[in-house]
Amino acid sequence: MQKALDPIRSFWACLTSVGASDDLAAHERKYVRFTNVVATLTALAVALYIPISIWQHQYLLAALQAVDTLFVLSVLWLNWRHYTNASRFTYIVVVNGFVYINSCFIGYESHVQDFFYISYIVPFLLFSARDYRNILAGVSIAIAFFFIYDHTYQYFTGYNLDGVTQLAIYNTNIWMKFILFGLAIYILSYYNFSTEAELADSNEKLMQQAAELQRSNKDLEEFGSIISHDLRAPVRGISSFMTLLKRRYESQLDATAIEFIDMAQGSAERMSRQIEDMLSYSKVARNLPPPATVDANAIVRIIQMELGEKFAERNARIVASGELPRLREVHQTLIHHIFQNLIANGIKFNTAADPQVEISHKVEGDMFVFQIRDNGIGIDTQFSGKLFQMFKRLHTEEQFEGTGIGLAICKKIVSHYGGDIWFESQPGAGTSFFFSLPNKENLSVVYSIARTGGASMPIAARAHAGTQV
Repeated sequence: MQKALDPIRSFWACLTSVGASDDLAAHERKYVRFTNVVATLTALAVALYIPISIWQHQYLLAALQAVDTLFVLSVLWLNWRHYTNASRFTYIVVVNGFVYINSCFIGYESHVQDFFYISYIVPFLLFSARDYRNILAGVSIAIAFFFIYDHTYQYFTGYNLDGVTQLAIYNTNIWMKFILFGLAIYILSYYNFSTEAELADSNEKLMQQAAELQRSNKDLEEFGSIISHDLRAPVRGISSFMTLLKRRYESQLDATAIEFIDMAQGSAERMSRQIEDMLSYSKVARNLPPPATVDANAIVRIIQMELGEKFAERNARIVASGELPRLREVHQTLIHHIFQNLIANGIKFNTAADPQVEISHKVEGDMFVFQIRDNGIGIDTQFSGKLFQMFKRLHTEEQFEGTGIGLAICKKIVSHYGGDIWFESQPGAGTSFFFSLPNKENLSVVYSIARTGGASMPIAARAHAGTQV
């Protein structure tokens, strides 16, 4: 018996899984299967009416029912072609059309029109509860068909079957409702259970992968720290020995030997900087303190002091176009790195007699967009694809020092906060770097301090929307 049922089960599973491919999301696969199930059961129900209509010599009605069965089965074809929304609305229209035709031709006493009261439930089975527009459209279709039936039935009474036949169909409909709706509820519940089981299995796998990823990241961080420490020691040793060699034996070496020593020492220093930058890149967004409010104006002032010597050497200056905002729920060290790197680059990659970096910002939606513009050598836009990649340098070490990882770290930091970074430039015409960070000014309580004549006094605690810091 079990073996005899296996082909039927396989056929049913194949039929109801049409279009429910693995590339669809789990919840979407569920509704595709639901559509297939109700379409298959409906096609079976409509087909059962065909012999009854033929027995009653209602050949036109039988032909319409045969056509209706084909239309219902077309839902499976639409799902197979991945027209999932079209298949659901096709089913809703065809089912209501079938109920309308049979209600008009068979007669009121058969109570076929009762299926109108049931068909408006169908959209809730075929669409997600959040897809309220499609649900509303499906319900509206069912109501529209009932409205049309209610106003046109009187024109078909002359074609109605006799009372005995209508009563027989009514009795058949009662059993059909019990059988079909019982099967439908069971099958839909079964597929709902199967989908929940799939989701639970997927969630368990995701949790395992997350735990494995967390362990891998921890191992990688420890590995990076160990490698960094182990590599820095011999690099420092190389640099120290080169310095010692040059100091002790400089008088005995020719110019070529001194040049080789300087090159080796320079290479060791560059390697040391690369190791430090790699470690900094790997530590972005890890082991951070709790986020806080950071004043971008204070960040710029600190950078001016840090780069004071370079600014004096190059006669450079920073121009702030207006007051910069306070950034909420960020980390000062990360924001400092972005500004410090972009400002330093604006001075470094600059051959002007008076290098200048201008800082400004604007608000776009829920983001602050900062602009750091310089009057430097500019960047060819053909390099935009690799500018923010690790160790992608556009100039040699002899032209401009650096490891080529600073902008990669900036991009990683900005991405950590859900922002973006990009640039606009032309060779010889300077560069404008843009980066966006979340604007959370209106998400927390803001305490405003008014200063009058040097004295300060609290005004009010302003909360939420519309508050100006």
